[in-house]
Amino acid sequence: MPARTFDWRDDPMGTVLAVPEVRARFIRTEPVRAMGNFHTHEESGGWEAWVVLEGAVRFEFDDGHGHVDEVVATAGQAVYATPHERHRVSCAGDEPAVYYLTVTPHRSPTHTHYDADGNRMPTVPGVTHPTWRGELASGVPRDG
Repeated sequence: MPARTFDWRDDPMGTVLAVPEVRARFIRTEPVRAMGNFHTHEESGGWEAWVVLEGAVRFEFDDGHGHVDEVVATAGQAVYATPHERHRVSCAGDEPAVYYLTVTPHRSPTHTHYDADGNRMPTVPGVTHPTWRGELASGVPRDG
């Protein structure tokens, strides 16, 4: 297969690669988007890493005992979460933000969510039909 280049401006919500070893995608987040609940990748053992491409992104980490650490990263900075770290991500500024993320490995179930009270919810598969510019992402079986 010839080498490919993926530009986030072509698909700011697109998945570049989705295989059991890794999922890699771009995400554009808006300032008005509501903050979701915390989640982990503990079932799959997935490490998640983000690189901020544009804007400012807020990363929150909940220790599970009522303490939340927050870091705001800007263009060119990276942040990561271990498989058991409860985390959530949001736009930290008045302008949209774009980041690139990877989760490795990317085995189902990929996400364990926690409700607003910190109670563990059932695991879920996460992104089930990842696409790049409207077509299935690289690594996704074309017959599924």
